Amino acid sequence: MVSASQRVSPSVAAIMALLALLTADILAGASHVEAIALGLLAFVFALWLARLAKSWTVIVGSVVCVVLLIPNDGAYVLPEALPFQLEPYRVIIALVELGWIVSLLIDPRVRSRTSGFEGPLLLIIAVTLGSDLANPRHVDTVGSDVIKALWLFLSFVLFYYLVVSVVRTRAAVERVITVIVSAGTIEAVGALVERRAGYNIFDHLHPLLPIFNYVPAAIAHLEERGGYLRAFASSGDPIELSTTMAMLLPLAAYLAISRRQRAWWLAGAFILFADFVGGSRTGVIGLFAMLPVFLWLRWRETLRCWPALIPMFAVLHFAAPGAIGTIIEGFFPKGGIVHQQQETEIGPHGEVKYSSRLARVGPELHEYLRHDPLVGQGYGTRVVGLHDAAADNAIILDDQWLDTLLETGLFGVLAWIWLFTRAIRRLSIRAKLERHTREGWLPVALAASLVSYAIAMFFFDAFGYIQATSMAFTLLALSAVLLRAPAHATPERAEGSKRRTIWARGHDGGAYSPATS
Repeated sequence: MVSASQRVSPSVAAIMALLALLTADILAGASHVEAIALGLLAFVFALWLARLAKSWTVIVGSVVCVVLLIPNDGAYVLPEALPFQLEPYRVIIALVELGWIVSLLIDPRVRSRTSGFEGPLLLIIAVTLGSDLANPRHVDTVGSDVIKALWLFLSFVLFYYLVVSVVRTRAAVERVITVIVSAGTIEAVGALVERRAGYNIFDHLHPLLPIFNYVPAAIAHLEERGGYLRAFASSGDPIELSTTMAMLLPLAAYLAISRRQRAWWLAGAFILFADFVGGSRTGVIGLFAMLPVFLWLRWRETLRCWPALIPMFAVLHFAAPGAIGTIIEGFFPKGGIVHQQQETEIGPHGEVKYSSRLARVGPELHEYLRHDPLVGQGYGTRVVGLHDAAADNAIILDDQWLDTLLETGLFGVLAWIWLFTRAIRRLSIRAKLERHTREGWLPVALAASLVSYAIAMFFFDAFGYIQATSMAFTLLALSAVLLRAPAHATPERAEGSKRRTIWARGHDGGAYSPATS
């Protein structure tokens, strides 16, 4: 029986019907029956999701599992009758976001709310859109690619606000983190199997995904470094695998500390091992980047724990032979890493065939000065095709901060710096406030994960990788929810910490109700 408050009014029903028709029309126009049917099915699914307000954390966890466990490199796509390619993560995120929008219209239990990071987020959105509006000629040359890039960016922002709206308590945050670490552990185990056997279990999920076409040609080829395979599991690349694992490691450590269960320490060990079997320096740099965060916020506990790394690396040596040596060799190549990163290969006619990271910086900065230095050349206008090199109009930079500078200018870089620094600073305030509780490790873990991703952005094109960027937006959203929740503090320290609590939450209102550890 549907209560009066949950009944759909005629006006809302009309809006929902219009959304359904619009979805079908956008998918393929009136001539594609399959696309229209898919749009209507999406609308029915959204109505069903709207009745699951009490299970939104389950839904968010399901999205996380799809992102972490199903490859997003085009190996699994909906039938070719559709006018564009749809991987599982695109489908699930679109359906969940549509369900969230419908539930906002018909279910009073689901409400939108601010996150506390609106300043930098609004600036990022404004600069992203403004950079394209300021470069109409450049955007017109790659219009379809710009639309795809903008749609992907806006879907991340929508998912961010979905998580902020439906995950409302600290307990819900911990449930989502539990799912994230559990799914990450499965991916880590798959990476270890791939490293040892050369078999990627995530490329054989088609029996479990009957409505998606399996495209073997889209599967990334195995790479070697130092004579050993570089695993990538369900990620799009070994670099993304290592970066994602580095982001998840602090969360696994938090679960192990707060719950005092050996299973989470084991999960953390698998995640650490998976970071190394990707054979990527970027992931290891992400690990080192989070170390100052732990020393800053929990230096005594961190120094006491470091000897535990010795047996863990001993186990890693036997679980994935050569993983440690490959990473060391990557950081200390013959001739030095700086020389290696400045190398440029010239073709027979004087053209540049390949240039290393540092060799690309000078020419790209010269290109940056040719456009508006404040808003760049336009978001999404630098096209680097993953499977069709002929469609490229730019080179891979392996530096998302430089790429952001080129596309959205100085304003874009400053906006992203503002977002990360505001989130990390407020998490650090909360961590210090909860210093004497096990719960205080959660803001430490989230701050470390965000620092890891922000530093890793200097060494790979982060926004081009769905898994790592999805995790970054998810962790930003969970951080916002945590900062709005009441702080855990011991009674004798609660009274003197009220002012810091208000600042750590990032808003002026709300009652303070400390919990005893």
